[in-house]
Amino acid sequence: MGVGILPLDINISGESYRVEQDKNGRYGIRLALTELAGISQAELRRIVEGQPYHSITDLYQRARPNRSLLLKLTTVGALDNLAMVDEGRGRPTRGDLIAFARTLVAKANRLHDTVNQLNFDIDERAQIPRGHANLSATEQIATELEILGLDASGHALEQFRPLLDELGVTPASELLAQWNKTEVLVAGVRVATQTPPVRSGKRVVFITLDDGTGCSDATFFEEAQATAGPRLFGSRYLLIQGRTRRTGARGISIEASNAWDLRALWQEYCARHKRGSTDANNTVASVRG
Repeated sequence: MGVGILPLDINISGESYRVEQDKNGRYGIRLALTELAGISQAELRRIVEGQPYHSITDLYQRARPNRSLLLKLTTVGALDNLAMVDEGRGRPTRGDLIAFARTLVAKANRLHDTVNQLNFDIDERAQIPRGHANLSATEQIATELEILGLDASGHALEQFRPLLDELGVTPASELLAQWNKTEVLVAGVRVATQTPPVRSGKRVVFITLDDGTGCSDATFFEEAQATAGPRLFGSRYLLIQGRTRRTGARGISIEASNAWDLRALWQEYCARHKRGSTDANNTVASVRG
């Protein structure tokens, strides 16, 4: 919808989501600290009451997050601005910050000191190590899903992009432009599965996928259910094949004929790709075939 998602920032994020303007004057929604898995109410209160912080050490001393929380904050980028993370300009990467946070916690544990007795420099940017590998876009999204329960920096489907492009998957935003009964492939993260009772007594499964451009709705009748098998209910990431069905001027759904576990397809594609590009095409052919 064109609304920016602003990342967690230890000096800006609070207990709730809020609308802000970014540095370019565009409005966006700032993520809330409450999304952090495992954060306690006491830690949340201390962090908010202690804002702003001047360094990672300052945060660790005054807000007293536990080891796990400090590493989570670092991993999802909430501390990037404290260290002016900007890869390629001699500044630390996210990987460098994670290494520093681990060292900080280990040092505190070795000292067996209370927070008030720790004697670290407040401005430790020169002490942050360099040379640690940065998180890839795929790793960053994976950690966001694990720690925040949502993908903030990009859509989870992007990790499969090379395969999706080779398969010619149709984005949800382009489905309305398709003719009725057009054969299509759609992919996405499962966001809804419904099996409502029908008068005939035959089960019909409705699945909604989100691909970042919108949602696609697929209907599985009995034959397609038998073909897709357990993938129909056990896979978070799905690739669905079927024919478009127009349901009005602004309505379109897919009558599905098959479904694949997208993660399993991706693993197969990557394994074949290592053995040679021609072999990798077999994954595409198996879907299209």
